Amino acid sequence: MSLIPAEPTREEARHFARLAQMASDDMFSQFFGSRASAVLESMFRLRDNDGSHVHTAFLLEDDAIAGMLHAYPAAIARQQESRTLWLYLRYAAWQIPRALVLGFLLRDLLDFLGGNLDDSEFYIAFLALYPACRGKGHSKTLLNEAERLGSASGCSHLTLDVDERNEIARAAYHRFGFEQVARSKQVELEGERFGLLRLSKPLMPNPAPTAPAT
Repeated sequence: MSLIPAEPTREEARHFARLAQMASDDMFSQFFGSRASAVLESMFRLRDNDGSHVHTAFLLEDDAIAGMLHAYPAAIARQQESRTLWLYLRYAAWQIPRALVLGFLLRDLLDFLGGNLDDSEFYIAFLALYPACRGKGHSKTLLNEAERLGSASGCSHLTLDVDERNEIARAAYHRFGFEQVARSKQVELEGERFGLLRLSKPLMPNPAPTAPAT
């Protein structure tokens, strides 16, 4: 088992799209319909956007991709916000009206998701494993990597948003030391009400380098 930084290849882009869909409960299909995978793959292969490969690490099991971590400092996300939105609209093509309507219906949720973060936070956008690779402790490996990356980037907190209905994920994050710090407004879609919980965990600062003996 090992972790590798993502590369902007077609194969890795396809894995990213599939795993991002799993992590978001098919949210992208809701917005972009049949274009969802193409949108995610296109974003992944570019730089300077929230969906870029530069924010992704893949977990390998027996030399095959088993899961991924997609995370970045909140300050980076703010710098890339305009370009990310522009790229979503560009690649959505004829699905733009669908995305705009759904965006209006879910506006309270979308405003909350990944929003109102300060520069001290390292945000986990997607953490996902293929079903056959679950139950093996791989989530802990990915979260440990998130901690390492967050500390290395100078952030003081690891932060993520989780569907309040996902009790299994919530319990797993709490076991890892996350605590709830905020809750979104609830929204209704297709007769079901739901919302998001923001969870956060303090990060250990990187130790200062030791001065060489003189």
